[in-house]
Amino acid sequence: MTDWTFDVDKMLWLIFSKEVIILFVFSYLMIIVWKYQYFKQRGIKTPKYRFICGNYFDLIRNKSESENVYKWTMQLGKTFGYFEGHSPVLVTSDLDIIQEVFIRQFSNFSARKKNPMEGADSREFNHLMRSSNCRWKRMRSIMNPTFSKQKLEKMNPLLNECIDRLIFKIRNNIISELKIPEAFKKLTMDSLWKCTYGIDLNIQNKPCNEYFKASEKIFADAYKFKFIKLLSIFFPEFDFLWIFFTNFQNEIKKRIGLASEPKVFIINEFHKTLKERISNNQEYRKDYMQLLIDSLDDDEKLIKKYDHLNINEIKDIHLEKKLTLNEIKANLKMFMLAGYESTSFALSFCFHMLAIKKNEQETLYNEIEDFFSNESTVPDIQSVNRLPYLDMFCKEILRFYPISRVARRCVKQTTVKGINMTPGLIVRIDHFAIHFDPVLWGPIDPKEFFPLRHKVARNPLSFLAFGLGPRICLGDKLFLLTYFYN
Repeated sequence: MTDWTFDVDKMLWLIFSKEVIILFVFSYLMIIVWKYQYFKQRGIKTPKYRFICGNYFDLIRNKSESENVYKWTMQLGKTFGYFEGHSPVLVTSDLDIIQEVFIRQFSNFSARKKNPMEGADSREFNHLMRSSNCRWKRMRSIMNPTFSKQKLEKMNPLLNECIDRLIFKIRNNIISELKIPEAFKKLTMDSLWKCTYGIDLNIQNKPCNEYFKASEKIFADAYKFKFIKLLSIFFPEFDFLWIFFTNFQNEIKKRIGLASEPKVFIINEFHKTLKERISNNQEYRKDYMQLLIDSLDDDEKLIKKYDHLNINEIKDIHLEKKLTLNEIKANLKMFMLAGYESTSFALSFCFHMLAIKKNEQETLYNEIEDFFSNESTVPDIQSVNRLPYLDMFCKEILRFYPISRVARRCVKQTTVKGINMTPGLIVRIDHFAIHFDPVLWGPIDPKEFFPLRHKVARNPLSFLAFGLGPRICLGDKLFLLTYFYN
């Protein structure tokens, strides 16, 4: 009798469990179906999408997201929507919407687009780029002074030293072929470590430098196909599971002696330098690393007290300009990786254009030769800013080859140009549509490389090399200084 009762209980439990699972799956699928109505409810066009994966595979086709988005703009108009999985993304090249989202209503769009498995904005190891609301404001207020005019002037000799290493390498590389993209990647990393962290790694003269290899692996891994990354894109509600599985996998690798994640290696190296600087109590140059160290505080509750608030809610509240140790480590890694690829890519595009357009090369050469004909004139932030054609040439490179993708995430429900925008919606700018708009960049065809077009005053929203608004790129001034020097 007892066994029979046990079997009935077990059977009832199995039936109940199956019904709960079926109900859960059915409810989740209905939520996805409802989310696919997002743009239809607002009268916004979308390209044809597939259930579960949305437009994701069309977006990454040919590994050129920006070009695929531009094609959709040509088909659907200045403002349209698409789905990454079932997450809505609004794409626009309408300058009125851009101004509203990125500037006027910035407090309602203070977050960036999340990457797969990024987790909550409040995660301890989140850096500036992954933070939102008052947490972002607290971090940004600490980091803003890093690249003031005075700080950049002090970086001049350090940057010159790194560039001299590259020039020496080029002049003495007569026999073998020099790979320009790799040379610029090493130059960028050399200057970042030296100027912002006060560490001279001399990466350009060390072919197998471990920091360079780790950084390269991080970006190579970012473009690799990973099934768990797809799960995070298609089912973002279960990110906590995908993060757990990834961390568990990394821990197993670590235990059995396999190579650790390159991000972990870089963070650990930063941690060693941090410990050394903090414990030594010496007077260090006020570089990016030292600014973060000076803001270190152990009182996490006090530091993060207002992090969850919207920026508009803190008018009469004083934000502590302090960071936790984990936030410092995350922001050290963030700046190095963010500046590394974008700067080296822009420099590579610059040299490519000089190679195929000899007239540009001659014009630049003559301007620089004439300006520096006096031996007492040295390259610095003031002299470089007095080279008008160089300035126009560099801006045209950044217009012609946009190096950044700018997007904001809605954090508070609002209406922009009649469109009801809800928390979680991503608003993405179509750089190509703006940078190649004949109305904004004519009368010379925008698809033609023509630096002199920058002589004419343009709408400030039409040039988006570094983004715009309060979340504009933190290191834009250092980027331009490195860029012009080369």
